[in-house]
Amino acid sequence: MVLVREAARLFNSKELAAVASGEFDFLLKVASRYRERLDENFLVRDVFECCFNDFKDSYRNEYYFKNLVARKILVGRHSLKSATMVSEFRVGLNKADCVILNGSSTCYEIKSEYDSLSRLPEQLDSYLKIFDKVFVITTENHLSKVTKLVPASVGILKLGKRGALSEVKPATLSNQDVDVEMLMSSIRKTEYLMLVENIFGKAPGPLNGSTYDACKQMLELVDSSTLRAAFCKTLKTTRKIDERFACALPDNMLAAAIEYKFSAANRAGLIDNLNLAFSKDAICITRSSEESGMS
Repeated sequence: MVLVREAARLFNSKELAAVASGEFDFLLKVASRYRERLDENFLVRDVFECCFNDFKDSYRNEYYFKNLVARKILVGRHSLKSATMVSEFRVGLNKADCVILNGSSTCYEIKSEYDSLSRLPEQLDSYLKIFDKVFVITTENHLSKVTKLVPASVGILKLGKRGALSEVKPATLSNQDVDVEMLMSSIRKTEYLMLVENIFGKAPGPLNGSTYDACKQMLELVDSSTLRAAFCKTLKTTRKIDERFACALPDNMLAAAIEYKFSAANRAGLIDNLNLAFSKDAICITRSSEESGMS
């Protein structure tokens, strides 16, 4: 029997790319776990649905959290037309799990029951130097410790047993000055050039041969509220989600559509192949092949 942690690989970029290109060996192996739940003739998307439902019941991993943020906050409160989300956004030595950019920037740091809290203070300190608001999303297991660790301005969301996100503590606007160097190191050259243009109306000439230094010098003259607003506006443009692709996938794949970089061919292949049908005989054949050492 495939364990739920192994089955969870179905949602990583490698296995999704395999399904997109028509390779179903691992998917059928996972399907063997859900044999009793699947119809005699089932679709590829049904295996993903069974697997994701397992997350809610027995393995609330980071992907499960990210998908909830995408579905309940990005889509539920905002819209793919007016907001965007970035996963694994580098901030200094840390990576913010989810950042939603709408009229402002909000960072969501995930601390599942499988995560350590040892680096949380350092992570939050860096996020408050860039983003308007910061939340920690956690479970009952970590709630009391997280409550003691977070600064006054950081909010807390708790993931309930039924998949609901409830606000334990609201977030307030960060009162820290923007760390320009940290902000610039977190984004691409094209983005900090666009950021300068959004504020000053033109790109800078190089300072001593360095465009980076010229941009940094100009951005250090800008007050933090203006800089945060321009940062949000810039990334809403440069990190826009492929709305058509995201909406063509089932809800359980929304986080994957946002985070992973699929080629055009893989996007089309994934959409098409999710609707392919298999019979339970295919599961039996796959298992027999494994047992005989052929797979």
